[in-house]
Amino acid sequence: MGGISRFRTRGVPSPQATARSRRAAIRLSADALDWIVLNLARGVAPREIVATLSGAGLPVAAVRNALDEIAHSQITPAYVRAVDERARAREIGRLPELVRRDAGAVVEVSRCPPADVFHRQHWIGNAPLVVRGYVEQWPRPPRFRFEDLRRRFADVEIEVARGRTKHARPDLEFAELRAKMSFGDYLDLVTTAVDDDVYLVARNRAFEDTTIGQLIEEFELPPDLFPPPRRGAVSFWLGPKGTHTKLHHDGTNNFFCQILGKKRVVLVPPSVTMVADAATGFYASHSSDEVRRVHPELVHEVELEPGDALFIPVGWWHEVWSLSPSLSLAVVGFRWPGSYDYRPGRPLHQRESLG
Repeated sequence: MGGISRFRTRGVPSPQATARSRRAAIRLSADALDWIVLNLARGVAPREIVATLSGAGLPVAAVRNALDEIAHSQITPAYVRAVDERARAREIGRLPELVRRDAGAVVEVSRCPPADVFHRQHWIGNAPLVVRGYVEQWPRPPRFRFEDLRRRFADVEIEVARGRTKHARPDLEFAELRAKMSFGDYLDLVTTAVDDDVYLVARNRAFEDTTIGQLIEEFELPPDLFPPPRRGAVSFWLGPKGTHTKLHHDGTNNFFCQILGKKRVVLVPPSVTMVADAATGFYASHSSDEVRRVHPELVHEVELEPGDALFIPVGWWHEVWSLSPSLSLAVVGFRWPGSYDYRPGRPLHQRESLG
């Protein structure tokens, strides 16, 4: 449970007090009530809340009375929503402290800047970067081909997200879509189908949980930005033409590298609060087209050819379409530790604090 030093009590005059109001002659501050709601949402037992607040000097009777009112009041659901909205607004309000800028044009270059420049302008600056042909500039680029991958791993059982077209928000409902099939059968779909029904995404953990992870030993990342590749630091995205990942943001910086095929990516900066206000977890309720109608100047579109890479700073919303059978690597293991915490769509019980 978070800090409680800001909590105070206030007196309430009650010349004609009922028995209930007399018990609450000392009432808790709004901050204390919000704190109680937050911790109830996290599943903290009422007795622990009483012990913590009384240990900080708040009257036990007032704390117990507040818990009783919250438990029995008809307005409690609306109160919980209001606390959640305030917490979300405070998180969005902290954004300028976390990023230097996020609304400028997306920079496009033919070679990645030196590490110190990249770190200052893009990592710390929270600015997207397109590097054309970046993968071919690696010390040892991946030499993957669909036919070779099928020959080597055809019999490997993999997990995919299947049935995506039956769900309005398939990425948010990922747990319901997990299905097993052979990698060979899946590659047949990748190279022949044109739809969004089946997709192998990072959360299917092909690199971590199957022998396909051997591929990570077959390329070498630029050492100025990345340590030697390891499982968990690089994820695997493989799907047919037509796959579509709806607007969302990641929990870490991501150098998204296109290996085979083409993708279109639309980027929206985290300062567009209309998206954050309606998000669930990492996933937006809006589409990039809806954002474009309101903020056309803040929507950026990039088409990635084989070998191109896009640095997507943490917190930037992005929507992605496969324009052909596609294999992409998302590299998230950088030399610098990430300390960015921005997820306005997280449920109330997952928030660290209200301040």
